[in-house]
Amino acid sequence: MTDCQLYLHKKESLVSDKDIPQDQDCEIWFPNKGDHGLIIELTRLNIPCSKGYIHFSGLNRSLHQHYKSHKQSHLCGKLEELSEIDRRIYFPTSHTPPLMKLINRPIFSISYHLVDYCYNITFVTKNGSFELKPTGELMCTFKIYLPYGNRVALTLIIGDSTVTGESATSSFQDVPVEETKCEGLETSLYDGDNQWSHCTRSGDAERQIELVSRGCRVTLQVTVRGMDNGAIGLRMTYRAEPIEEIVGLCEFGWVAMRQFCLSVTEGVKLPWAQAEIECVRKGGHLASIRSEHAQDIVDNLLLNRYVLLFYIFV
Repeated sequence: MTDCQLYLHKKESLVSDKDIPQDQDCEIWFPNKGDHGLIIELTRLNIPCSKGYIHFSGLNRSLHQHYKSHKQSHLCGKLEELSEIDRRIYFPTSHTPPLMKLINRPIFSISYHLVDYCYNITFVTKNGSFELKPTGELMCTFKIYLPYGNRVALTLIIGDSTVTGESATSSFQDVPVEETKCEGLETSLYDGDNQWSHCTRSGDAERQIELVSRGCRVTLQVTVRGMDNGAIGLRMTYRAEPIEEIVGLCEFGWVAMRQFCLSVTEGVKLPWAQAEIECVRKGGHLASIRSEHAQDIVDNLLLNRYVLLFYIFV
């Protein structure tokens, strides 16, 4: 049991080994507000793995169940030896305070800041929805990552439902990019190289905006400024729209290759014979790449699969 415990209360700050007693291991407890998550960025690290390490822990069982969890036991070595993903840790909203343990006095430096509960919500299913009714300033990021061969059919309903008047319906091309700072609910959508932005202010009637993406991924950023009455809301729904020439009659997550349906399975590396047995167990066969066209299909499946951008500790 350590004798050194440091409790952090600021919403954002910098912490390094210079803040810690030099002759003790230490526990650092980060601020924990029920409606906020936490981002920690490691900016310096130097300790041989044979001597010590930094250990992060936390618990969350209520949100983000679609994330791939990564139970990282410790971080050690030098910062430049770690990937960008290793250096950035995200704790979703939780009732358990995030904890950082220092073993054998590692040299380190971190920055941390609290983020809103909707900071990094990622959808990977065939369809989904989310509703916001903000009562104060807010910054949200919604990411929709669909498998290769699907477009995102997105519907946004933005505005004040209590305002009388006829609701407007717009398409992606009809809504211009806002150039001035939005005092209200600002919605920005990124679809590949395309960007669209819309500002909704108090008193604006509801507007329904519909679009179909060019690719299989879109990012929706929502920023709320200067609002405290909760009158303006946003409802987002989406569904996967399969591209017939790529998907054919295959199920969600699969693509057509001649008369077959093809998918990628991630997991333990297996020799060819064992991999074939595993595929048969799942009702299929291991695919052989016999042409440039087949290789292109597999490349697109791999390049467009959902990749974890943060470690999620559960």
